[in-house]
Amino acid sequence: MTQTATQTATQTATQTAPQGPGAETIPPPRFPLPELVPATPLGEHLLRDFDLTYEMVCELADQYDETTALAAPDGHMPLLWYLGHLTCSKDYVGTLHGGFDMLLSLDFYELWAGDCATVDFDRAPTFEHMYSLYHQVHRRLRPFVAGLTPEDLRRGTDAEIVAGVSDDWKARLRVVGEAVSLIQMHDAYHCGQLGSLSSALGMRVPF
Repeated sequence: MTQTATQTATQTATQTAPQGPGAETIPPPRFPLPELVPATPLGEHLLRDFDLTYEMVCELADQYDETTALAAPDGHMPLLWYLGHLTCSKDYVGTLHGGFDMLLSLDFYELWAGDCATVDFDRAPTFEHMYSLYHQVHRRLRPFVAGLTPEDLRRGTDAEIVAGVSDDWKARLRVVGEAVSLIQMHDAYHCGQLGSLSSALGMRVPF
């Protein structure tokens, strides 16, 4: 991954005034990834997949800028939507199971958790700001994933699932192991679409 581009996205986000609803004002994270408390054997295994899909998204996203992040040839959605959408899922699981406060506002969820067609991109955050949010929710969740044990994977929650997803997805989100698996698969699924978008825009797709 091109580290310089990722650093730029995270370090300059707070220098850019938020634009439109859901443009959260959150300090950028440290770079590189912060040191973790020693991971459990299971946590080490889970982190490999958890970080792999994240790095794949970043490998592609590092090639974009403020203009290309909004580009969407026919049959594609723009990068900015993918970043906002993936950020929502990781923030939601972290709030549901990790005991974290929500990083994102309800307005942000309203705009980015659903279909791309509902987004007013004229009022969207900048690419740099959105990219920094994606970095932050991933990094905040890493210690939670690193500390998981086999017993944790079966742990559930009785909290109301307010996300606009199917009953099957709601049932899976209630269980820690299935929720962690879902967000990894979610990144991987949309990374495939992002690879197709990048190819359509003449960018490098290294996998």
